[in-house]
Amino acid sequence: MHATRDERPYVVALVGSPRLRGNCSFLVDLALADLERQGARCEKLMLGEFDIRPCQGHEDCDSRSACPRDDDAAAVIEKAYAADALLLATPVYYEDVSAQMKLFIDRNVFFNYHDRRLDPKVVGYVAVAAETGLQETIAALKRFVALSCGAAVRSFELTGFADKAGDAAANAPLVAEAHRFAEQLGAALREAPDS
Repeated sequence: MHATRDERPYVVALVGSPRLRGNCSFLVDLALADLERQGARCEKLMLGEFDIRPCQGHEDCDSRSACPRDDDAAAVIEKAYAADALLLATPVYYEDVSAQMKLFIDRNVFFNYHDRRLDPKVVGYVAVAAETGLQETIAALKRFVALSCGAAVRSFELTGFADKAGDAAANAPLVAEAHRFAEQLGAALREAPDS
């Protein structure tokens, strides 16, 4: 008996929160559960659980066959590059992405030097702030995708305010928005032409 390839759309969520059960993680869990009900195969990667070290700025990435950093970055990046739908989620720290998300973004430079491009059919951006910085953070995520993709990609945003752990779960309008976000992503995946 031969194993059959899973033909369901592959959704990869990269969560840049240091809190396993933080507000970003909660919202991503809601969206992924909805996407699974819509038929997607989902994987959530908490970036803080991986050994992703800072880029060392070797400046000769194009002449190397592999990044000299011996950590988990390449494996995480490979999953992102294999995704049909990519979710990038981060809390807002100092009006920008978290350190965990920034490490992931910076380590994509090796792939860029080797002309490897992200090729998702759809991208979802998730940002949660205590007070300010939502648009700046979403803009940083969008810059990363624009630099890493070979073409424009359809995208959707989920943003909201949540200060303390559990605030997102207690915010009924934000929870409803997370469900709408998942529906939009799922519809975009269904409408996208097969690669």
